[in-house]
Amino acid sequence: MLNEQSVLDARNLITGKDGQLFITTQDGNQLFLAEVDTFSVQLTFNNVDYQPIGSDLVYAVPTGKHITLTFTEALIRDDVLLEQVLQDMMEGYVPYFDFTGKLSRRDGQTQRQVFRNCIPDGNLDLMSIKPGEIVKRQWNFKVNSKPELMEQFKTV
Repeated sequence: MLNEQSVLDARNLITGKDGQLFITTQDGNQLFLAEVDTFSVQLTFNNVDYQPIGSDLVYAVPTGKHITLTFTEALIRDDVLLEQVLQDMMEGYVPYFDFTGKLSRRDGQTQRQVFRNCIPDGNLDLMSIKPGEIVKRQWNFKVNSKPELMEQFKTV
């Protein structure tokens, strides 16, 4: 007997071309970052191992979690992110950014997740140039709030 719910409809599969990344500017507008060719948001769970006396089982005890947002942009403009980072750095602090990731399916359904209070983390590629290649900049952020699921895909 065929389980109708387990049949894959390939028309609903999502590919990289179906994703977009937006930044909320300081004036509250959402700007599509068309120069971004890859982005990723990852949730990492932190656990501590605990093995009580007399037990051969090591338990994982949850202690926290963190979220990272990374993306690579082709260098077209600096006025959205880099200018803000450098300006804030001159004033003695680090800026926060809000991002929205969006996935769109062929049937019109979308998924949106909002990532607020993202602070630059780790190394920032100010300039890396290789002859014959497109100049790109890698960005890394820690997300300092829980993601907000604004829209989600429904079962079709």
